[in-house]
Amino acid sequence: MFKRESRRALAMTAVLALALTGATACAGRTAEKAPQGSAMAENRRSAEEGTVGMREFSAAPDRLPSCFRGVRGATAYRLPGSSDGGRLVTVGTGPHGVVFAPISWGDACEWAAEAKRLAADGYHVVTFDWGADRRRTVSDATRLLRSRGTKSVAWVGGCMGGTLMLGMLPDRTARPAGVAGISPLASLGGYTAGNGTSYDGELLLLGTADDPLSDEGRLREVAHSFPKAEVKVLPGTLHAAEIFAGPHGDAARRNLDGFLDRTFAPAGG
Repeated sequence: MFKRESRRALAMTAVLALALTGATACAGRTAEKAPQGSAMAENRRSAEEGTVGMREFSAAPDRLPSCFRGVRGATAYRLPGSSDGGRLVTVGTGPHGVVFAPISWGDACEWAAEAKRLAADGYHVVTFDWGADRRRTVSDATRLLRSRGTKSVAWVGGCMGGTLMLGMLPDRTARPAGVAGISPLASLGGYTAGNGTSYDGELLLLGTADDPLSDEGRLREVAHSFPKAEVKVLPGTLHAAEIFAGPHGDAARRNLDGFLDRTFAPAGG
């Protein structure tokens, strides 16, 4: 009896350690706090007009990561002074842009499959390797799209990428037309009720029911700060971009496509 209980306790300890290790891998060693304070009212018109107060985009061409080599029109850029990351990869053209943010330790290849799929469907897409300043990386990716003629931009981020994007909603310099958090983190977001209550763009929160890092309960906890968000929970345990490669990938893509259709629907349509 004692040996059986000891084995059970050791097993539970191992599961807990695995979950904590996964959280560190997704969120990074230092949790970034989302900005505090009341959210600025962001309406559809201001979202489509672009970003406020952003610097003009300037970057040098860089080598494409292997996951985008041979893809027609794919281009990589390196931001000035970015020696430790900050590579941006763009593919596709058109007036509607999508910025994909990876997990904390992810890179431009994490969302490559979805980036290429959306580019084939007529979207102008950017994904990236994180730079030292993560909020700036998201803003720089948005500025890149603007510099290439994109009129309206949606943000899609997995795990810490989505957490960060949701936390940026009150920022006056960022005006996405919509934000999709894929497996966002409840414990590290630093969300307040003001983060989403006055944001007028589209919001999607998507995850899996038994994800060890962002299960249905945690996903709905995030939704408390974003009452206008559509919450979609798929079966299974997969996390962030993994969901799109798993057995419920088709459902995940339908939800993402529906979010983008709503985000870029004509005003008053």
